[in-house]
Amino acid sequence: MVTDQRFRPIHRLRLRKEIDRVFREGKRFEGRWFRFILLPKEEEIPRILVVVGRKVGKAVTRNRVKRAVREGFRKNKDLFAGLDLVVIAKPPLGEIKKAGEIERIFLREFEEVRDASGNTAHQRGLREEEAAT
Repeated sequence: MVTDQRFRPIHRLRLRKEIDRVFREGKRFEGRWFRFILLPKEEEIPRILVVVGRKVGKAVTRNRVKRAVREGFRKNKDLFAGLDLVVIAKPPLGEIKKAGEIERIFLREFEEVRDASGNTAHQRGLREEEAAT
């Protein structure tokens, strides 16, 4: 099956109310490099929001991280099907200089979060955060 490899506007979380809903209702997972907030949805088209704060590095570094995460998402959209996803980069990520390495770390950590159904995320090396209400 040939999948669409493009990253279109429909794949971005854009509206403030949609972003707030993911932060409010989504399930939170924490990894070494990224924090994930996942919200399952009926629609199969996945959407993503990438957040990279100033603690990660200067603008060049932050943009490199965002591009690498979006590239990993674009190439593997079927992995994210049926999800609204917020990806928050953590400061140690700024030390990695190769975009390809950032992309591999992002995909590996996401798969660990996604496959944590058999046992708890904490046992797999990821700590599930309680949603703040």
